This record gives sequence, C-alpha cells and structure tokens, in this order.
Amino acid sequence: MGKKVCMFVWNSFTNDARVLREATALIEIGYSVKVVAIQDTNQKNLPQKEIINGFEVVRVKNYKGKLVSILNIILIILQMIGHGLKEKYDIYHSHDLSGLIQGFVCSRFKRAKLIYDSHEVQTARIGTTGKRIFYYLEKFLIKKVDKVIMTTDMRADYVKNLYDIKKPTVVHNYPFYIDINKLDKINLYNICNIPPDEPILLYQGGIQKDRGLEQIIEAIPKFKKGIVVFIGDGYLKPKIKKLVRDKKVESRFRFIDKVPVNHLFKYTANAYLGFQVLQNTTYNHYSTISNKLLEYIMCEVPVIASDFPEIRKIVKGENCGVVIDPHFSENIARAVNMLLDDENLIKILKQNCKKAKEKYNWNKEKIKLYKVYQNI
Repeated sequence: MGKKVCMFVWNSFTNDARVLREATALIEIGYSVKVVAIQDTNQKNLPQKEIINGFEVVRVKNYKGKLVSILNIILIILQMIGHGLKEKYDIYHSHDLSGLIQGFVCSRFKRAKLIYDSHEVQTARIGTTGKRIFYYLEKFLIKKVDKVIMTTDMRADYVKNLYDIKKPTVVHNYPFYIDINKLDKINLYNICNIPPDEPILLYQGGIQKDRGLEQIIEAIPKFKKGIVVFIGDGYLKPKIKKLVRDKKVESRFRFIDKVPVNHLFKYTANAYLGFQVLQNTTYNHYSTISNKLLEYIMCEVPVIASDFPEIRKIVKGENCGVVIDPHFSENIARAVNMLLDDENLIKILKQNCKKAKEKYNWNKEKIKLYKVYQNI
C-alpha cells in the first residue's frame, strides 16, 4: 500500500489549482492523499466530504459570522489538527503559513515528515496585518520542516536569504497540458452575446486589488476594436461594475462569474489575447509567474503582461506576448492596438505559445514534486 499524505489548505478547495495538481500527481504514483480544507459559508451545497481525482477532500466547519474572528480561526486550526491525527500519515503537506501550524503539530505527534509548500512570500502578501508576527512564526517553523517548496526562483532566493536556510525547491505553478484541438470549447461569443467579428480581450482571475483591472477598463475607449471579458469573482466586483458604467463602456465589456478551474480552459481558448497586468505593489506580485499567464499560453492565447523578472523570462524568452509597464492605461491600449493591427504578429505569438506550452506544463513540472517526496 502506498504512503499516506495529509494536506492542509486554508480555503474551501473549490478553485485551488496548485493543490489540485499536486494531490492528483501523488495519486498517480500510488500515494493516498487527503486534503483538509474549510467549509465556505457562502456555498451551502458544498459537501463536507468528497472524492476528487481519486483523493479525499474534507472540509471543517467554519463559524464565520457566528464567532469572533480569532476564535473562529482557532477552532478551524483545532478541527484540522483533529483530522490530521485521526489516521497515521507518513507525510504532512502544509500549503502556506496558514496550514503550517497544523502540519507541525501533527507531524510531531505522529513522528511523520513535514513539507512546507509556500505559494507566496508570506510576509509580503496583500492585506497582511501583523507581518512581524508572521515573520517570527514562519522563522521558527520553517526550520522544523523536512522540505520547503516555493513557486519561483526569486521567491526561493528571497526566503533562503530571509531565514538563512538552504534554498527551497522550486515547483512552479504550471498548468495541466491541454490539447486545444481536442478541447470542448464553451462558446464565449454566444454566452456573452459578442458579435463574431469582435476579438475577445480576456482577463481571468480574482477581481481584486492591484490586478490592473481599473487600468484595463480605463484603456477600453482607446482600443480600436474588441470586447473585454472578465471571468472571476472577488470583493472588488461592485467597484469594477461601477467603473464600467462611469466610463460608459458597458457595450464593450462583459462579466462572467468564477468558473470551476477544470473548466476554465474551455473559456480561455476563445480569447484573442489575455491580460496579466499585475501592479508592482508587493514583492509577491513582482516575483510571480502567476497561474493565468501560463493558462493563456496553454490555450495558445498571446499575453499582455507586466514587465516583471519572472514573467519577462517567459514572455520575452519564448516571444509569446508583450511585456509592458502595467501601471498606465496608455501602455495597455498601445499593446492591445499593436496586436489588433498586426495579424501576422499574432500568428507568430500564437505559434510560439504552442511551442512554449510543451515546456511550461505540469506534466513535466510534477517530476520535481515526485523528487521531493522520494528524497524525504
């Protein structure tokens, strides 16, 4: 019987592409995996237990709105630890700092191995309060784990220097390989009532602060043609809808609610180009590659992307899009119009996306995850 793994993740596990890929990869090589997540109070029909891709998902109770925040957090952590101690696991895999206490406690009680998989630089996250507390907590715990994983080389180097540890292993957020010729596309033109001669200019992802969403909308009147489509949800959605009205661009803008991550490619493949215009407001943004960048490339959709080091390495290195200073709507408009005007350039970029996706895909990247598990 294969070794047993317990993963901790601080979300409802409905759209966590990285954890889905890693858990699925471990199932493929004979591990038994359980993911312990949190119930979403806004999704009443979300099951407490379910099987996804061969692994078990358990969601603990969330008392948000019924208890003060700190007490709710403590109860969630205790419930997660309870699930982690119910069985004998060989490896505990903690996703982000929010899952590390649970993994640490369980691994000590069960004398098991502990992997810390940090999706971001935890002390440089948007909206983080009490950064000093998180710094000391991570500094203490990170030296107690058997292996640290980060998502980019820049982040791995940063954490190595910050805590004076061995450089973490890098396992990138590359998507599953998709053959778009075999993809059962969902027709965005029909869903969004878009004229067939209008190119779709797509943003997919969280409707959140510092994603460059305001700059995209401000640039719409300058686009020579095209309909902008946003796919996703987030707390900024009402503000974005108001901005669309204020700028009087409703006729050139469409909104689609968040779709399941395993169906997203069916929407993405309709796009003429994709936006990844994160703002340089945190080190996490500056050091990211981001899921959506590679998701566009996987669907052979050229990108307009922020000129940050890890992003530039792929977009410029593979010549599959345009990098810009994302902080000004004029730069976005200029890049969009350049790609609208030059059909030959678009063909070249799409062809280069097709080549790049042979390199930047999870089928190849998961080998690094396997090595982490083999080595511990």
